Amino acid sequence: MKKTLGLGSVALIILVALVCSRHLPAADTAPVELAIKGSVVDMHCYVTHGIRDAAHTACSNACIARGVPAGFLADDGTLYLLFEEKPFSVKDRVANLADVPAVVHGTVVVRNGVKGIQMKSIEKLEKK
Repeated sequence: MKKTLGLGSVALIILVALVCSRHLPAADTAPVELAIKGSVVDMHCYVTHGIRDAAHTACSNACIARGVPAGFLADDGTLYLLFEEKPFSVKDRVANLADVPAVVHGTVVVRNGVKGIQMKSIEKLEKK
């Protein structure tokens, strides 16, 4: 005897698959080396308040110097955490670079939706 699935059964299978897929970890990506233009931000002020401008530069530089995590806001709006290639703070390498145009060279990594850059170099861009 041959049985076929009814429309309700198919809908139930699709619903279960969608619910289960929401709980799967985000796909990780293979590391990619890039040069990205943007600016250094202190993660606290940027993520919690959206602050990143010339009026905030001194505060941002002071926060990063105290150990607040540094991020890099790319010109396309993508936010990355900044990392050294070894497990050390980036605060010395990004000192006085907050909220000014810069280019970072490094390896972009993504883990469970969190984007980061392992820095090879970072430099301030001259304003045009």
